[in-house]
This record gives sequence, structure tokens and C-alpha cells, in this order.
Amino acid sequence: MRLESTSSSPRPRVLSTQALPVGTRLDRWSVARRIGGGGNGTVYEVRSRPGGRSYALKLAHAPSDLRFQREARALRLLRHPGVVRLRATGIWHTGTAAYPYLVLEYVRGSTLYDWSRARNPTARHVASLLAQSAWALDAAHRRRVLHRDFKGDNLRIRDDGRLVVLDWGASWHPEASPLTSATRLPPGTGPYRSPQALLWSMQAPRQAAPSEHYPYTVADDLYAMGVTFHRLVVEQYPPLVLQEPRPPLASATLRVLNPRVPEPLARWIGELLAFTPEARPASAGSLARDVHEALARAGPAWDAPLFDWYEGASTATRTTQEENGGGAVAPGEEAALHSARPLRESRVQLHREKRWRRRRVRSEVEAQCTTESAGPSAQRHVSRRIRIAGALSLVVCIAGALAQVGIPPGNTAALPAQQLARTEGPADTGLPATAHPFPIAEFPWPADAMSTTEPHARCATRLHHYLLAAFSAASLNACSGPQVRPGPEKCPVEALESMRRLELPIGVGGFIQLDLQQPDDSDQTNYSIVVSDGPITSRLDETLGHLPTNTLFYGRIWTGGERIQGRYTRVRTPDGSEYPVCFVLGNATGMPKDQGSRPGYTRVHPWSNAMAVDRFP
Repeated sequence: MRLESTSSSPRPRVLSTQALPVGTRLDRWSVARRIGGGGNGTVYEVRSRPGGRSYALKLAHAPSDLRFQREARALRLLRHPGVVRLRATGIWHTGTAAYPYLVLEYVRGSTLYDWSRARNPTARHVASLLAQSAWALDAAHRRRVLHRDFKGDNLRIRDDGRLVVLDWGASWHPEASPLTSATRLPPGTGPYRSPQALLWSMQAPRQAAPSEHYPYTVADDLYAMGVTFHRLVVEQYPPLVLQEPRPPLASATLRVLNPRVPEPLARWIGELLAFTPEARPASAGSLARDVHEALARAGPAWDAPLFDWYEGASTATRTTQEENGGGAVAPGEEAALHSARPLRESRVQLHREKRWRRRRVRSEVEAQCTTESAGPSAQRHVSRRIRIAGALSLVVCIAGALAQVGIPPGNTAALPAQQLARTEGPADTGLPATAHPFPIAEFPWPADAMSTTEPHARCATRLHHYLLAAFSAASLNACSGPQVRPGPEKCPVEALESMRRLELPIGVGGFIQLDLQQPDDSDQTNYSIVVSDGPITSRLDETLGHLPTNTLFYGRIWTGGERIQGRYTRVRTPDGSEYPVCFVLGNATGMPKDQGSRPGYTRVHPWSNAMAVDRFP
């Protein structure tokens, strides 16, 4: 597609909808960066004015793509906190082509599977997300909207723990125009299709009329939800069974794969994965109510981490290593030996992957105190906590100021239900064979943020929650003025000796991901993150001396000057070994700030360099 030439561009530019440059305008929307893409469209972060609010613009790959009209109509029918909000629609005209686009709410956070891999979630966490996704789907089903591509990659978990269902491009609703497909199955993802859909697709070439399509129902959406949460709690897809198993088989198999999953959670997932649609929950809403009621009674066992912690290699553990030659090779066996070697290497790799499956590394999981579950009692304390946190943030600020002028902090003297009747749907879908009850009232939704931190961390008292909240508020510039950076100092002798043994010469640096707790979208153009004074954990992206890739660097940063200053004093390798070190962020002069930074709001590129030093500047 071509754009008209301008004075700054003597030749016409050729643009691809899948890679628009930063600054490209689509009507009143200006592209800030590319977020990602799928089979039918590419998503960009856009703004209507410089420095304004960010939105997600989904641009079609093909001109006049009907899926975008479908998605827009479906989202106009839905108003629910668990469903992404549609803000605007439009057509981008370029040359003779017209590409539809949608402007959606910009949901910051991680996909469901990425969220899990960055943490060690508890059964309470997972059950809360299961209930949230069920409420969101039920809100859609009540409006006779079917998602038809429900999966973990289309679920985003915000930083406050709330779930949002994205990508309704494959959805069906009563006003949707049919989508043609060579297989006559609706658009979707293979592992998430129900047994009925797979059996229908195998029988369709022989039995179905050419214009007939699979009658997708609510039960198919529920099965996809079961696949999603099965993969979440055992990190693998459920076995594909195209004949009816015994009812308890799915939940029993799940608990064999991960015994830490409580029986009720395994049962809910097993019911969603039931072979026959009738054996699955009557509706997503009925499942959500069951989960909600069970969580209100759930005991401490629901707060244990679902995955093992990796504690490093045991001295008694046998490791599989490449054997040296096993003696002379018989004539004519050289080819067989050459063919067997890659097969053996493949088996070794598979063995290693199985050993790592369902494990978490403590240092890579956020180590904060777990907030209390969002129950009625917790909701009553929300506003109280905010008021107390605000007051305590002032105390933290005062204590910090006293510490800076040399006064000890402790020296205070010095200072009802209805039925949805069945109706006939279009050719590419169908409604359930039986009516499902749907509640009339609005759905409950978490009023308190769900914890997204290390689940086994304990809080001594409720006051600890308030202190954490106050500290967070202070670290986000609730106090006036930045923290004071210490003056120059020599690197400790033990750190110098450690760096000598690790072969880390002074002046040598490595490429690092600056903040491990922020998402890595550095492949996107002009992407930046916001940082503030305080502790930081960075990740080494390349081997440096004897430090392997993914070594963690622990330190502090200061943002008050013209450049960001940072010091790292400890590293932790993936096997759990820790070493004292002396590294600075960037180089001796620090790291530059990105444009748009201002006091109390420092933007920076998510990747930088860490350099070994013998003294901190």
C-alpha cells in the first residue's frame, strides 16, 4: 500500500499494516508502538494527542475484513469489567484499500500463562481467576454472545489481579454475519476445541452438507475454559479423549499431575472438561457462584503455592551427560551411531524439560507479603487501609528525612433466575440444545485487588499490610524530593575477590533487563518503563565471565539527577548461588532518561548495561 509523498519524503513510502512506524496517523490516532499481532490483525498502542491516554488499536491485515465488524458489534452488546471495552471504530484508507480498525481499552498486564510463570500462584489465586473468567463469559452468554476462542493468551491479568477477556474477533452473536471456513469449524485454536467439534469435523466431509457449519454452543466455550485452567495448574494440555471417559477421570488425572491442586478446584476443571456437554456446568454463572461460595469457606491449604520451588541441584542427583566414546566402533556402525546421537540428545532435552516443568525459582518470583483474599471482611477494610496508609506514608517520609539528617528514627523526643429460550442461530453456529439459567442481577466482581506476589510470604500482623502500603506510597513519590544517593566508596574486599574468581574484570559490562518486575516489551519501537528510587532487580541477558544468562542483579537506583544512577552489590545465578559484587548501572556517569521524564516520573529504556567497578562513583 502506498502513501502520498511529502516534502520530507521525496519518494512514496510503502507501509505494511503489520509494522506501522511510530508516528503514523490513522485518522486522529497516532501510533506510539507496536504491541503484538495475530492471524487477522496487528495491535498498536495509540494516542489521540501527545501525552494523552493510551488505547489499543487493532488494525486488520486484509481490507474490508468482516471479523472487525463482528467484533465491534459483539463488544457493543457487552458492558462488564471482565470484558475489554470498545472505544471507537474506523476505516483506514490508504491508496485504494480500506482497512478496518478497532480502538479498544488498553489493558496493561500479562497474559494468563505469563502471569503464572512469573509467580508461584496459590489455589486461591487460580480459583479467583476462574470465577472472574466465568463471570465475564456468563455476561456474554446472557447477551447471547459466544467467544469461540477462549484461551490463556486472550486473558490478560492486570497489575491489581483483575482479569479481562480480550480478542472477540471470532465471537458469534445474533446479528453476526457468517464467517466462511474450509473446515466449517468456527475460527479458534486446536487444543481448545471440544470433543464434539473435533468429532464433527472428522465426520463432516462424509455426512454434512457443504453449507453446514458446526453448531458451536455455550458448552464449547466452557470446555475451552477447562483446557485453559488445566494448562494453568499443571502446565500441559489435557489428554485428548474422543470417547466418553468415567466422570472422575479428568479431575483424578489432574491431581496425579499436580497433587497440590485442591480437590474442589480439580473437580471444577474436570467438570468443564467433561466429554458430554450435558455433564459440564449448566452455565458459566453457576460455576462462578460455586467457586465464589467455596472460596468463602476455603482454609489455609488454599494459600499454599501450587508449584515446587527449585532449590538447586542436589549432590545426590544424577545428571545426564554426554558420554565419551564407548570404545571402538565396529565397521559399518558409524552411520547408525551418527543417527542415534541426535535422538539421544533429544531424549536428554525432553528429560530436562520434564524436570523443570511445574517448578519455580524463588529469586524470580516477587517476594512480597500476600494480601488477604477479597472477602466481605477484607472489603470492609479497604477504605480504612487507604486512610491509614496515607497517614503512615507521612510517617515514612518524616522517618526518611530524619535518617538523612542523622537523627535516629526511634528518637521521638528529638522529633431470582429466568430462562433464556432457545433460538435458531446463523449457519456457522448454534445455541445450546437445552436452555441455561441466567441470573438477572449484576455479577459480583472483586472489590479488592488479588495478590500477585509470592504466595508463601507471611504477614506478622495487619499493621504490616499498612506499613507496606505506606512504603509503596512513599516510594511512588508521596514524599517530597528524591532519595539521597550515598557518596563515593570503595568496593568491599570480599566483592573484589568474588569478581576475580568469577572472571569479571573492572570496566567490563553485560546487557541487562533493567527491572525484572516490569513486562519486557523492548522489541517494540520506542518502548519505555517508569522507574523510581529504591531497590531493583535486573536480569543478565548474556553470559558474563562465569555468570550465566538469567543471573539476577540486586541493587538500588536513584533518579533525582540528570541521569539515573544505580549500584548492584549482589548477584544470584540460576542454580541459587549468590556472590557479592560491585556493578554500576550503565557506566560511571549512569544511565540516560527517556524523553517525557519529569520530577517524580522517570521514563527509561527497559534494557541497559551493568559495568563492574572497584569503587562506586
